[in-house]
Amino acid sequence: MTEIETTVAAPFRHTRMSALTQMKFIYYYTQDKKWMSLEQSKNLIKIAERKGLISKNENGDYILSDSLADVKIPTGFRPTDDIFAGAEDEAEDIDPVESVIGEVSAKTGKDKKELVKEMQEIKSHFDNLIYTEAAVILLAKKYDTEISKYTLALTAKIESA
Repeated sequence: MTEIETTVAAPFRHTRMSALTQMKFIYYYTQDKKWMSLEQSKNLIKIAERKGLISKNENGDYILSDSLADVKIPTGFRPTDDIFAGAEDEAEDIDPVESVIGEVSAKTGKDKKELVKEMQEIKSHFDNLIYTEAAVILLAKKYDTEISKYTLALTAKIESA
């Protein structure tokens, strides 16, 4: 597990709760463990959502992704400051829609602009009632492209919209 995954899973493991409000998250990071500032904790939550590590349930509480269900938090674990700078840059730089289009382009040899146009046609076929993320998934399926590594991030973007 990466440091960010361990950091995100920690409040769920230590509180033994399956869902946490944003306030409980922030309290855990800033007051209980004193791992980070208020701003850093808010940024970490945004980053974790973008990466698909957490998502909101029907009550608006955060739940941990299934991929992190068995994370063990090492005794004495404390995240370094590097996790926040690196994770912020990584989360902002990588858009899962663009990544999937890149994967499809690499597999098919088609130009990315052409694929974006095709994705827009898929959306218009559904009267623009589907999200861009859903359209890019359908595009990838059309070209039989493996995108499982992006599904959590795509799902998180759809749920946060």
